[in-house]
Parts: sequence; structure tokens; C-alpha cells
Amino acid sequence: MSTPKRLRSFADLPRQERGLALRALWTLALVRVGLRLLSFRRLRARIERAGGACGSVDEPFARAVRRAVDRAARSIPGSACLAQALAAEVLLRRGGREVRTSIGVARDGRLLAAHAWVESAGVLVTGDAADLGEYKRLLVFGEPSVAASAP
Repeated sequence: MSTPKRLRSFADLPRQERGLALRALWTLALVRVGLRLLSFRRLRARIERAGGACGSVDEPFARAVRRAVDRAARSIPGSACLAQALAAEVLLRRGGREVRTSIGVARDGRLLAAHAWVESAGVLVTGDAADLGEYKRLLVFGEPSVAASAP
């Protein structure tokens, strides 16, 4: 999509979604830098301090975060699933929402393929639902009360 079309598309968003899209862009950029400069343990500690008490279930907000992170990932080249998952987790935590971030592996022929995804309020916020069942969870951060469904 060309830059003028992107700007028009952005300008056409409702005010709240524009704000969330900008926060997603900024958060994804910071997470990408954090993944380069910090150990995963230190980055996780910062992410876990990103928000107040989590626990609110809000499906519309989870879907809005999904759209915002998708937009941000299209604007920041090289934003892999881990960066997207961590950025979505930060946005959900800051919104006081429940969130579960998973990191898993699957066999891809003879190699292992790694993947990260986020679930909140029954919504798969990041990650591809089509092949998610192939991944075995190795790390899980948080436990939402509702199983995630495809977008």
C-alpha cells in the first residue's frame, strides 16, 4: 500500500483506534530494540511491569489490539512473531486486560520451528490460527480464563 493510501486509511480510523495504532507502532519498535539490547529475562521483567492488575476480559479490546499490532507489523519490516506477541502483551497489560503469551516449537521437517502467540479474552491476538495446533508450548506467561478462538 502506498504512503498516501496508508495515511488516508489511518486518518479514516476512529480516534481511539488511531491512538491504539500509534501506541502499537511505538511499542513494537521498542520491543524490537529491547530484543536486540536486553536479555530475554530482563525484557520479560520490563514487560511484566508494563501494566497494572490484569484480569479484565474485553473481547473488543483484544480484537482492536490485534488490528493495531497487525498494522504496526506491516509498517516495521522484520517484525517477527515474538516481537508482535510481546508488543501485544504490553498493550493488553497496560489496558488492564488478561493475557497469555506462549512460545512453542514444532517440527518442520528435520528442523524445529519456533513461534510465539498471544491470547486474550478468547481471541488469538497474535499468531496464525491455521497451524497453531502443531506447536508444543514451551513457555507460557499468564493464564487467561477463556480459550482463544480464531479472529
